[in-house]
Amino acid sequence: MVTHEQLVMEKEKVRELEKYKKALNKVEAEYDQLVLQENRYRKKLEEEKVDVEKLEGVSLTSLFVTLVGKKDDRLLKEKEEVLAAQLRFEEAKAAKQEVYQELMTLKKQISDIADAPSRYQKMLNEKQEVLIHKQETPQLLQLNETIADLQADQKEIEEAYEAGLNAKLALKRALNYLEKAGNWGTVDLFGGGLISTSIKHGHMDDARNEVRYAQQLLRKFARELDDIGTKFSADVSISGGLTFMDYFFDGVIADWMVQDKIHRSQEQVNQMYQQTSHTLAKLDELRKDTKATLVKSKQHWEQVILSK
Repeated sequence: MVTHEQLVMEKEKVRELEKYKKALNKVEAEYDQLVLQENRYRKKLEEEKVDVEKLEGVSLTSLFVTLVGKKDDRLLKEKEEVLAAQLRFEEAKAAKQEVYQELMTLKKQISDIADAPSRYQKMLNEKQEVLIHKQETPQLLQLNETIADLQADQKEIEEAYEAGLNAKLALKRALNYLEKAGNWGTVDLFGGGLISTSIKHGHMDDARNEVRYAQQLLRKFARELDDIGTKFSADVSISGGLTFMDYFFDGVIADWMVQDKIHRSQEQVNQMYQQTSHTLAKLDELRKDTKATLVKSKQHWEQVILSK
């Protein structure tokens, strides 16, 4: 005989399968877009006769050492475009690799539970036959459905909350590195010399890596929120499209201008940090409400069982 627990577990798998398939469509679109971006920047670099194979793991410090001369020199427009293309090429390439791994994971997850809908329907039919044979009320079956849906909702909400919390922590670390870069940039402006410049760019590299990681987590957070759907509205836009390099290098790129770029990057990253925090707060409310509703539904189910 099919038990309540078996029905609930199989229903959760059906919901998971729907979630993975939905996510797969979005991740495939993201991957295709990143391939186009990488190819576009690769073509730009090849036109400038830049060896793209030597750009793996390039740092901000090494780029400035390569392309920037004395502190009061201005980069020519051509060098500015090459620098921007180098950074964007590396970002697109890294993001593409991350998204590819997500694609492979999703495809395996879908394959593992592909037969969940048919198994669930079979269990459901068996349960209905038992209820008819025993002349019991269909209320139990309906309660099973309700509890299964609520538990699936709870799992999706928890996954979204965890994804958002991880993104928030990565953004916080990026803000800390940007603050350190800003502090050393102030020293640099007053003649700190090569050492302060190097330390400043090192912190910028650290911040850049953290925001790249945050981008990955924000993409996941956005998909998890989308899974929750109409049950949740945060009134804010959470997106994985935070493009760190656009904030650092969206105008004339010169060493003496980096200080302003750091402050502007801090503002942008902080804005996303605040949005993420706000969304998490509202998500926590939904999490508590769903948990309370689930507890009541289980209590109702137990009361119906005891009354038989």
